[in-house]
Amino acid sequence: MKILIVRMWPYTLNIKSYNCQEIGLAKALIRKGNMCDIVLYTDKECDDEDIIFDDNRKIHVYYLRAKNILKNAVFENRLYDIVKNYDVIQTTEYDQIGNVKLRKKVKNRMVIYHGPYSCEYTKGYKKKCIFSDLYYILNKDYKNTPCLSKSILATDLLKKKGFKRITTVGVGLDTARFNNETKNNKDIENLITEKEKNNYQYLLYIGKIEDRRNIMFLIDILKNICEKKSNIKLIMVGKGEKDYIEKCFNYAKNIGVYDNIIYFESMKQEELPNLYKCCDLFLLPTQYEIFGMVLLEAMYFGLPVITTLNGGSSTLIKNNETGMICSLNNVKEWEDAIFNILNDKNLKNTISNNCIKQINENYTWDKLADKFLKVYKEGVNLGDKNAGK
Repeated sequence: MKILIVRMWPYTLNIKSYNCQEIGLAKALIRKGNMCDIVLYTDKECDDEDIIFDDNRKIHVYYLRAKNILKNAVFENRLYDIVKNYDVIQTTEYDQIGNVKLRKKVKNRMVIYHGPYSCEYTKGYKKKCIFSDLYYILNKDYKNTPCLSKSILATDLLKKKGFKRITTVGVGLDTARFNNETKNNKDIENLITEKEKNNYQYLLYIGKIEDRRNIMFLIDILKNICEKKSNIKLIMVGKGEKDYIEKCFNYAKNIGVYDNIIYFESMKQEELPNLYKCCDLFLLPTQYEIFGMVLLEAMYFGLPVITTLNGGSSTLIKNNETGMICSLNNVKEWEDAIFNILNDKNLKNTISNNCIKQINENYTWDKLADKFLKVYKEGVNLGDKNAGK
């Protein structure tokens, strides 16, 4: 099967520094004996490129220009020549108005992979959907398109929008990224030494330092924890706007927990496995997360996760089995969840082992590829049956 994955986002993506889901999926589909290439947006003249992996396998990446209309990518006409060469076209997000034109060109060869869902934080997305939904009134057959969703919450949104053929698949982890030799830098060596010397317990946050990720609330959690247990340290890894980072750290100083925070602006990919392994809990008090690759990574390395209800957690986590889901902005609930796991070695080990099993058996791209292929084949076959009607 010849598959083309079209990333329908009008923003430039650096595939060398960003964990690109499309590449992880494409690799897995190719390992299953298919051909798979990718279309990415560019805002400048840019040559296509080949990604070589597993010694001699290849993904071809097309870089195309597009108009940005209310965060909708409407690609240049070259896209419609490219799609002629593929059996299945996987595109992203139901609300991308460029999908309608694409579906008219490829007919029943299109599949949508959708991630966003509705919550209080996504007011801007809801407004964008109003525009899209009005547009789709004139294209009623569009909602017969087969859909793959990234989460249970995304599936719920698609059902409310009237889509009838939806399969919840989640998101996969490209474990090959961690197959290279792991390294300890001096910072991680110091963390390990200090932990052994002072009997520290490490809470870990990795991600952008921003309001969406609820960093101020994370510091409030730390304050409550440290009032009862002084050997707790919060390790934070991530970049963000300078003003917001300063605001967070000034707040930490004012409430007396600044010395309990260890901050790294960034860490190399090959160093992350050892960082995950030396920590005790992973915290993600996010207000909104389409899925959250950091959840997959933390669980893959056996690090118990405490997070809010979001795309990834709704699909990955069962309380006290593969982690904990806590209410947004309820400090006492988070405090109790943290102490329940830290103070119960059997519970912590059970969650850790279940996390490792969950990701390895269900949420690597190589495991998910068969679910994608099943939807592709059913979609194409149904298209063939309906073509003459």
